[in-house]
Amino acid sequence: MVYCRNIFETFFIALALLVAPCVSAIDFHYHTRHIPAEHLHLHSRAGRICFHTNKLCSVTQRENLAALKGQGVDTVELRLTWEEIEKERGVFDFSRFDRELRRVEAAGLKVGLMAWFNYPPKWYRGELFSCAEHVHDGGTLSPWDSKTLQQIDRLYGEVAKRYGERIDFIYVTGSGDFGEPVCPQGVNYYKFSPPHTHGGIAWTGDKYAREAWAKISSVPIEKVLAQEVDGDTALAYARFIAETTSTYIAEVYRITRRHFPKARFGVPLGHFADFPHGQCRTLVIKKMCKVNPDFTARWSGMGFVRGFAAGNVPARRISSAAHFYGCRFGEEAAWFIDREIAPTALYETIANGSTMLHNDFGNILKADDDINKMMRTPHYDIPETDVALLWPDDEEARLSGSDPSDCIAASAFVRNMRKKAEKIRASTDYAICDSIMVKDGFLKKSNVKRLVLLDGRVPKEIANEIENFKASGGEVVSDQVYPIEIKNPIFKTIHKKTITTFNPLTGKIEIELKR
Repeated sequence: MVYCRNIFETFFIALALLVAPCVSAIDFHYHTRHIPAEHLHLHSRAGRICFHTNKLCSVTQRENLAALKGQGVDTVELRLTWEEIEKERGVFDFSRFDRELRRVEAAGLKVGLMAWFNYPPKWYRGELFSCAEHVHDGGTLSPWDSKTLQQIDRLYGEVAKRYGERIDFIYVTGSGDFGEPVCPQGVNYYKFSPPHTHGGIAWTGDKYAREAWAKISSVPIEKVLAQEVDGDTALAYARFIAETTSTYIAEVYRITRRHFPKARFGVPLGHFADFPHGQCRTLVIKKMCKVNPDFTARWSGMGFVRGFAAGNVPARRISSAAHFYGCRFGEEAAWFIDREIAPTALYETIANGSTMLHNDFGNILKADDDINKMMRTPHYDIPETDVALLWPDDEEARLSGSDPSDCIAASAFVRNMRKKAEKIRASTDYAICDSIMVKDGFLKKSNVKRLVLLDGRVPKEIANEIENFKASGGEVVSDQVYPIEIKNPIFKTIHKKTITTFNPLTGKIEIELKR
């Protein structure tokens, strides 16, 4: 089957490509979201985009819900925050959420929930993220405080008592500003956003974080922040934070599954780098799969980077880990999907075997009704390749811990690795693995025959696994074996049952069954 779309057509016309015959029985879900205007600083740029451009505050109007259903959307995600529903201890107010939920149900759509319970009300006296650099508390709950999970359990219990199976889908939310498994990132356009917030991984100042770090190292956190530590200590510090955020969101997942045993689940995973934000997406996926692999690991930046080869790198990092550990992969479209990037964003979902697409209402309105109706039977097929890139997560973590205040060197390192991966994709498709996946047997259990060292090193912690891979006939090479530049490449992805290709100059995507 051949599809050809000019790159100047809209993203949603391009989405018609998803109508290729489905090669898997896995259900595909098409989501959008509603953000209450009451949550936003509407004078801020981001607030204005949410309200005016993407129309996220008007999704639950009756006529808009009817339009969404007609265009193939099946789930509307609604928001809850702790500071909104329990302004007084023990006194709950779900009136705003209740109105929105009834409207979604009345429209015949499924209800999704993204609960930001990490934003506490003013009366709460538990530990918050604390910036050890500036000696200021943030506004979100500390994942090191055991009382945090107790409160999360209590709050999801209150939601389950009221709504139970009426909630069809739940985003498992972590410690970050947007519910991702990260440290605070400097988001300031919500009314409940804290006055002191910024990026980096200096958020280890609360007493429970300090106690946990003291069990790992005798080096004071202040010395880490002052960059007065060796490489091993810097590495340990960055991994300490990522281990905490990963464990925390896995425990939240365990809690939500207990309260909502019949719901679908997903986890939002954003950012191009891991450790500079206090996360490790592979570790999140691994830990959540141990709880139950029946969830979707969702990349939050589909189409954010122009050019398929570049945008595919963070998507493939997540989809490779998801398919290895056994969960599904999904994508959220970036805020702005313009005509030029539309086919590129679409092919990203196809190439990575996405089973869920999230998109904002304002963008969905751009679509032709007939075309949107065709999105109900999408093309889904997991990619297969015998090439894997080894992502140097140890070096990313060491550089992050060496400069935890802003992680400039680590972020630059990740950008450089992404550019190398982008160059290689012009020649061949690949999976992306890291030291965690290698230690868990990725090189043995996958079909990989060639391993590409992006930064030319074999990390000492997986040296034995690499030697065993070579001894069994595997090839280990550097990125230099691939051409420096291929002009106007046509990208090819081999899937389990199909082969897909994408020509970015014409917007042409071809999907054909294997012979």
